[in-house]
Amino acid sequence: MKEINYQKAVFEGLEVLRNDPTLIREQMNDIQVVLSSLALMYIEELDQFAIPEEIKWSQVTQHGFEIGERLQKAAKEAEETIPFLEEALTAAEFSSREESTLFKFVMVLNKYKRPELEEFGKIVENLLYRYMESQGWKGGEHLSPYSINALLPRLLDIREGSVYDGTAGAGLLLSEGYSYAKPNHEKLSFYAQDKNRNAWSIGRINLFVHGITEVDYQLEDTLLNPVFKEGHGLKKFDYVMMNFPFSASWDRKAVEDELMGRFMYGLPSKSNADMAFISHAIASLNTEGKAALIVPHGVLFRGGAEGKIRKELIQSDLIEGVIGLPSNLFSNTAIPVAILLINKDKPEDRKEKIFFIDAAEEFQKGRGNNQLRSEDIQKIVETFHNGSEIQAYSRFVELPKIEEGSLSIRKYFDVDDVDSPIGTVTVNSKSFMNHNVPKQDLGDAAEVYRGINMPSKSQQQEPGNEYKVIQLTDVQNGEIQFDTLQTMTIKDSKKAQQYVVRKGDVIVSARGTTVKIAVVPETEEAVILSHNFIGLRPNPNYHAQFLKSYLESPLGQYYLASSQKGSAVKVISLKEIVEVPVPELPYDKQQHIGNSYEKANKDYQQAIKEAEQQQKESYMDLYKEMEITVAFDQKRL
Repeated sequence: MKEINYQKAVFEGLEVLRNDPTLIREQMNDIQVVLSSLALMYIEELDQFAIPEEIKWSQVTQHGFEIGERLQKAAKEAEETIPFLEEALTAAEFSSREESTLFKFVMVLNKYKRPELEEFGKIVENLLYRYMESQGWKGGEHLSPYSINALLPRLLDIREGSVYDGTAGAGLLLSEGYSYAKPNHEKLSFYAQDKNRNAWSIGRINLFVHGITEVDYQLEDTLLNPVFKEGHGLKKFDYVMMNFPFSASWDRKAVEDELMGRFMYGLPSKSNADMAFISHAIASLNTEGKAALIVPHGVLFRGGAEGKIRKELIQSDLIEGVIGLPSNLFSNTAIPVAILLINKDKPEDRKEKIFFIDAAEEFQKGRGNNQLRSEDIQKIVETFHNGSEIQAYSRFVELPKIEEGSLSIRKYFDVDDVDSPIGTVTVNSKSFMNHNVPKQDLGDAAEVYRGINMPSKSQQQEPGNEYKVIQLTDVQNGEIQFDTLQTMTIKDSKKAQQYVVRKGDVIVSARGTTVKIAVVPETEEAVILSHNFIGLRPNPNYHAQFLKSYLESPLGQYYLASSQKGSAVKVISLKEIVEVPVPELPYDKQQHIGNSYEKANKDYQQAIKEAEQQQKESYMDLYKEMEITVAFDQKRL
């Protein structure tokens, strides 16, 4: 984003306000004071409203006597003159602030050259992005990073018509939409709604200083009381953009009998409003309308009521695209997100298809968050609009090939880069499936079982049988560290027997991004598998070490990664892992491969130990030459 010279004054003034305890104690007051002040400056520079001379910023801030009361009066009269700003400027509560601090603040703003009229929007935008990302959005709403806000209007290619955001927050999505369309002098009208009062105040100031005058921003709960209506139904828009709060609970019962038709595809569960927001967005589109929605990955694959609605949307051919973005883009959550693109009037060549883009690996690492670079945004936009199919990045999938209503992005890419024992490898699973080697599903090659859910501490104190339990930290370098296993008591011994491992079982960690795999050796103790693992008990035609070597291979790692679900924490799905294809080779060949693989691992570990010992001895010789070993505790070396 372009730096504005006056930004220095804004942040210097913000630091002055932060030293005022009356502001620190109250949520959002410091940012509201700054924004209201900038808005009063902007109104004076705009010189298009009948604002009395005595309440203009330059007059009110000449001295500090009763400055709070005078600024509050100026804010009130400005709101009366400009109804769009009702309760937005006075939310700063100037009159309740400490006069000396407030005067120091306005002196900071006034000592710098006032910005040009067209710079105010960018100044407020920069302030919101930087301040909110560092402090967190205290109203509990999501704040989209700049790159996402810049991306959505370009994907929709916003032109003449109406634009709506039902969870508008600070209005940054709408202001980016305006900035995108403005160079083309397009005629646009904007509509916004949010239930958060702070967001409502701040968002209208942001939109106002961007010069967006054709805007109607209402304070109400979008799901429970949608404001924009026509006749007995919802008002219809050309474009909808939303970054709704993820996985929020809501009052589902309140809309069960509503007559606006928002939930014609099904009513989402009360515990998760994601699909309710999506349904609202779709119902708010006109017959040619398009929507771009930021969604957590769970929206793409979760079952239950969400799964049923998603299948209906797919079958109705409303989904034009799904774009996977990098993790850790947001300041308040590290989860990866996706963009769901809805189109009620798909082009002929895109009907009965969904365009998938996997842009999760193309970003720049930041100090706190990852960022989409301008070239990343440009690639996503051009790929989507051109419909370019790029290996391991983008492809069309016909609706009949959408598996069980799942929109999980990685599921539809046959090629992927995988980290493996031999380095990063590009895997093409289609080539393997087309190869003439016989294959079996993993569920046919082995009995697949999940580890036990760990009992609570109070349950473990009850009398019962003791078992050693394998947890994630107990598997290192492909081997189970039996000397670190903890003991737990289980009352129901019959149930526990289902989770007791046997010699030759292959265990695969089911949680986390790094997959750990080990083969259970001979053991005299009763050892059970925790819920963090999936156990594989090979049938007589499969060799345990062969299965381990295959699953650790680039192809095996690809299939295991494809079996993972979840956003915040990756979990391997039992349903998915049983369908992983495995080469069906003669047993003696498997045995040779498995034993050779195990030997190669042991040779590698031994070579590392020898190299470490050699390094240690070499260092000691050098330290002796330095004549500094007299200071070492030799027993600890």
